Amino acid sequence: MPILSLSKVSFRYPEQKRSALTEVSLDIQKGEFLAILGGDGSGKSTLCKTLNGLIPHHVKGVFSGDVLLEGRSTRSTPVTEIATQVALSLQDPEMQLFTDSVEEEAAFAPENLALPWAEIDARVKRALHVTGLSSLREKSPSALSGGQKQRLAIASVVSMLPSVLVLDEPLSMLDPRGRQELLVMLDSLRRERQITVIISSNTAEEIASHCDRIALLDRGRLLGVGSPAEMLTSSERLLEIGVEPPQLLELSERLVASGFLREDQKFIGEERGAEQLLSSLSKRGARP
Repeated sequence: MPILSLSKVSFRYPEQKRSALTEVSLDIQKGEFLAILGGDGSGKSTLCKTLNGLIPHHVKGVFSGDVLLEGRSTRSTPVTEIATQVALSLQDPEMQLFTDSVEEEAAFAPENLALPWAEIDARVKRALHVTGLSSLREKSPSALSGGQKQRLAIASVVSMLPSVLVLDEPLSMLDPRGRQELLVMLDSLRRERQITVIISSNTAEEIASHCDRIALLDRGRLLGVGSPAEMLTSSERLLEIGVEPPQLLELSERLVASGFLREDQKFIGEERGAEQLLSSLSKRGARP
């Protein structure tokens, strides 16, 4: 059974003529790393909010279809109950950070679950460890870098021990190094804790090497779901829907057009793409 299953999910915000989501159907498996890619206005953030019940419980609008969390409809399950399993981190981490220290921030959610102090302390230590913030536990969140704030926002929801971690545009305010470090950390967290990671973004550059599957959204409609190799096949198409394609995809397309590579040798998002390209070029006798 999928951990999350969406069936013909549609949503329209008040006073909006066009729906933010239109009949989106998608199964998300336990333990997978799913990337939701789309441009501005594609419905990524709206889709993320349906996964933890904010839609339809707290966000006003017209909702239809169904979202099942391990077989239970989010329509009939309280958000407070869903939140213990599906944790959502918003696009701007500063909107989530309001305590005086890193440690207090990570402890806030489990404290509100009224857990014993020993359990809270253990959860905080684990969350700060997996996010690489243990040495900063006494530091004020306001003194952290952008990447560290993003990590802290994730630590604050990881401390709830969710089954699913949903991250809405966590890469948007990070530089390339920060994006890569965050993705490596998320991949490590997924493997260590066996949780499902769902991340929305408008860039495929770094995500392609970390996710299991990609869901492409355009103007609220799901264009397709598949492996990076299946979904990242045309930089032109990605640009049309507002997604920044991987640079290696663009490079390999130029090499195909120049006759250095065959179409079936084109790099389309798999890990070690650079090595694959160099290997293909060397077999043709070309020099990088």
